Amino acid sequence: MSLLPTPMDIRLKKKQEENEQKRMEKVEACLHTIIKVAREEDLGEQIGKEIYFDLVDHDKVRTFHIEKQMSFIQLKEEVSKAFGIPVQFQRYWLWAERKNHTYRPNRALTAEEEIQLVGQLREVSNEENNAELKLFLEVELCLDLRPFPPQEKTKEDVLLFFKLYDPLIEKIRYVGRLFVKESGKPLEILTKLNELAGFSPDEEIELFEEIKFEPNVMCERIDSNMSFRDSVIGDGDIICFQKSLRNQCSEQYRFPEVPSYLEYMHNCQVRSRKEQEEKEQKRKEKEEARLYTIIKVARDEDLGEQIGKDIYFDLVDHDKVSTFRILKQMPFTQFKEEVAKTFGTPVQFQRYWLWEKRENCTYRPNRALTAQEEIQAVGELREVSNKWNNDELKLFLEVDLCLDLRPLSQPGKMIKEEILLFFKLYDPLKEKIRYVGRLFVKGSGKPLEILPRLNELAGFSPDEEIELFEEIKFEPNMMCEQIDSMLSFRDCQLEDGDIICFQKSLRNQCGEQYRFPVVPSFLKYVHNCQPEEHKVIVPTSDFPTKGPQTIEVAPVDTARTVDDPVSFCFTWTINNFSRLNVEKLYSDAFCVGGYEWRILLFPKGNKKRNITDHLSMYLDVADAATLPDGWSIYARFSLAVLHQIHDKFTVRKKTRHHFNEGDSHCGFTCFMPLTELNGPGRSYLVDDKVVLQANVTVAKSYRSLLDCKLIGA
Repeated sequence: MSLLPTPMDIRLKKKQEENEQKRMEKVEACLHTIIKVAREEDLGEQIGKEIYFDLVDHDKVRTFHIEKQMSFIQLKEEVSKAFGIPVQFQRYWLWAERKNHTYRPNRALTAEEEIQLVGQLREVSNEENNAELKLFLEVELCLDLRPFPPQEKTKEDVLLFFKLYDPLIEKIRYVGRLFVKESGKPLEILTKLNELAGFSPDEEIELFEEIKFEPNVMCERIDSNMSFRDSVIGDGDIICFQKSLRNQCSEQYRFPEVPSYLEYMHNCQVRSRKEQEEKEQKRKEKEEARLYTIIKVARDEDLGEQIGKDIYFDLVDHDKVSTFRILKQMPFTQFKEEVAKTFGTPVQFQRYWLWEKRENCTYRPNRALTAQEEIQAVGELREVSNKWNNDELKLFLEVDLCLDLRPLSQPGKMIKEEILLFFKLYDPLKEKIRYVGRLFVKGSGKPLEILPRLNELAGFSPDEEIELFEEIKFEPNMMCEQIDSMLSFRDCQLEDGDIICFQKSLRNQCGEQYRFPVVPSFLKYVHNCQPEEHKVIVPTSDFPTKGPQTIEVAPVDTARTVDDPVSFCFTWTINNFSRLNVEKLYSDAFCVGGYEWRILLFPKGNKKRNITDHLSMYLDVADAATLPDGWSIYARFSLAVLHQIHDKFTVRKKTRHHFNEGDSHCGFTCFMPLTELNGPGRSYLVDDKVVLQANVTVAKSYRSLLDCKLIGA
């Protein structure tokens, strides 16, 4: 009986096959070369569909696998068989990568080169990459599409390629190529370009040269009265053209001219590449997740650094603590040694607590790991750690320290009677809260018994009168209740991981001197202020376009800095409103806080959201596509349709929003009924004119926005 191959045998055989395949490919590469032939048909099929810049994707053109010893004349015969183009009608151009990283046909092959061997020609074709030979096949066609011999090219002749842009449908396409004289002027070929585009011979058109697209797009207008030589235009250059909009209202177009459209497409490609990279990264992470697990270890130091600065509720942002990438099969005892190397805390002084998400959506240390759990493999421990999310293992590292910050002692045996509590101190004068430490208390004990210890943690005198509050939850509403110091911790229903906030008592003081005299009032204020790096659900009434939204404040280094709130009022008058025949319309851009903004209007409703009976209006970040990765800005704004007789009847709606890379516009899909806007005698539409207004205030945080008044609101 033959034995079944083991997994090791299968992997070994697969590796041998891969090595043999590579060896054969190496041998083949010594004997053969790859020739990629691009034709006008390829340019017509790809430009405006698969590519927008340069001329062709060489990975999608016809490829020939040719012996290096074959003469180029024989290759032309192979091409003749493939495309049905007789040898005498073929002329080939070598592609070259330019210094600006574009890739264009550079020069036609000479008669001497065409009698060389393919291998010799490949070696001189491209110093950067001679693994392949890339060619452009020039074929001249009669009106009946039959080929005829190419004309002789002189030094004065320049081969140009042409793309046509239509701003109405926002599309670009390839329309052909022409030979022009260096001393000639673009003005002389306008009639021919109109013919290529299918326009009338006297159609006024505008020409732009597509120069480069990495790292930024460069596309410049061409002066039709200057010679091609003076415009520095040579073989392989690309000219994009379009109908002139000189006598039209450009507001009806999102991208009225070629440069703006190419800039938009470039930014779309950048985002697409980034999404692909993120997708690939996620795929790799998913593969690695089968072997590794992520362990996030929070310590007292993290709580002290974050509470009152980055966060105000709960204890820690787990995305900002030390993270370990550990093999699932590693014993937890070995992981503790890794932690000892990182933090300098000997293994015997470490005790770990599992975090748990509670039913009220708070996240607290729930219980200490048992001795049995600490000898398991990391992967086994992760699987039982958190039923809500087992992608990561989140731990709290408990270490008791001496006054000189050395580990005090080994953690004692956990007693069921003991409860681990965390403490925050609030100062109503400074309106600040901070983490001061943690304590083990007896369930049967009373808060009264630990008041001297809390005064010590806060730096108060031992007999300072203090008041205690339990931070219970913060979503969807904040709940923080005063604790009766005479009741036991058990009767107060306090348990492991609970948070107690305390402050000096204001019993003998005038509370009116403080904006937020006690902990609950401060936490409620902070909750409503959208604290940085914390998620808060914004009421649905503020965002009629998207329902409840989760807003996450971006880190400071990824946002433009606006030191103080900056406000601006922008007014937009739209004439001939009833005759607008566009789905959407953008206002001119206006600058607030270093960002470009504009109003986005759907005159007959946002049909993509199935709205046809209301005016839809949004505030849009106009320069979003050109901003750096990770940008963000906070804005409080109102949008209005002005009543042109009495301002008190103006329809104005206001909200606030965190604009960022993934969410660059916000507003109101159902701003006002079209019947109300167009109604006779309503005075919103006067002399077929509508007046819109945007009042925008931007700042670096929502708290700053709330402290200032929105102009025009």
